[in-house]
Amino acid sequence: MWKYNNIKFVYANRVGSKFGEGGLCPSLTIYVKSRYALMQALRVWVEEVNFGGEYTDIDPRSVTHDKPIKV
Repeated sequence: MWKYNNIKFVYANRVGSKFGEGGLCPSLTIYVKSRYALMQALRVWVEEVNFGGEYTDIDPRSVTHDKPIKV
């Protein structure tokens, strides 16, 4: 499993009120070390914790994080 800390991102929602706003996820733990898996987990986290509306999306180019840690 891989733990990603200090994940910063920007909302890419052109429909709602969160367009261009930044977000911060303290940490996520996923099974596979891949960009795709991180984006999927981050989208689920945003929907559960920071629900921003039906059309909330994240700009994948804006996602930054600390070096992943193997746990």
